Amino acid sequence: MAVLDATRARPAPFIGVWGRVASTNEVAKAIALDAGAARLAGSVLIAETQTEGKGRFGRTWVSPPGGLYLSVLVEPPAGPGAPAADPLTLLPLAAGVAVAQAVRRAAGIPAELRWPNDLDWNGRKVAGVLAEVGFRRESPRLAVVGFGVNLTPVSLPAAASADTSGSLPAPIPRLPGWLPEGVDRAGLARALVMSLDAALALLRKDPASLRARWEAISPTARGCRAEVRLRASAPVRGMTDGLDAGGGLRVRVDGGGTRVVTESDAVRILHADPGSGRPDGVVPG
Repeated sequence: MAVLDATRARPAPFIGVWGRVASTNEVAKAIALDAGAARLAGSVLIAETQTEGKGRFGRTWVSPPGGLYLSVLVEPPAGPGAPAADPLTLLPLAAGVAVAQAVRRAAGIPAELRWPNDLDWNGRKVAGVLAEVGFRRESPRLAVVGFGVNLTPVSLPAAASADTSGSLPAPIPRLPGWLPEGVDRAGLARALVMSLDAALALLRKDPASLRARWEAISPTARGCRAEVRLRASAPVRGMTDGLDAGGGLRVRVDGGGTRVVTESDAVRILHADPGSGRPDGVVPG
């Protein structure tokens, strides 16, 4: 499977393809920890299946054979702007834009983003992203970005939707979806790595444009009723109002004020504003 470096237009410093691993993110972190001073940014790891795939809040990512499970080691560029626009905080959004554009290109479907980086098609989640940082002290900006894309039918066990972190209430299960039959897995992997390269370049040059691109792919970014589930207090409801400079989702709270949702919070999109022109319907988070 030929792929390019995710941060430069040359062969990656490390490319690994496995038939079966626990988690491509965990393999990537182990390689990073063992590599010493070796350059690792741009390395790509791919597996045929994962036995312990994971998502946000400790959720399980079911990883049957036939899907695309790919992790990339990246070093987000030091971008312009205030600390609120630190590229590390915007990395999950860049990854979401990358997977959306790659899937749209390779599968020819109008897949849409749901905050912060889940990819939906026909009301079901077809791909997800998990970005992790802070696992290598001597290189704190090194991050691993993991992608899971469903290319074949997926059965979701009841336990797979549970939040094992204990910090948030158990989320409402979402039915998994998968891409249309015939999507070329190798071609999608290449498109994904190249899209991530482009998203990182945009993050470096113009974080505001990256946020605008994310909003353009996410019809629920503005004007949708949402419920935010918090760690230490009761859920709040309001209307989505786009992204702030740090990549958080703004929610205009019922009764006044604005809540900026971070990745540590869980969001459930309830329905669209009747005046927005978007279809009504419940979209669990």
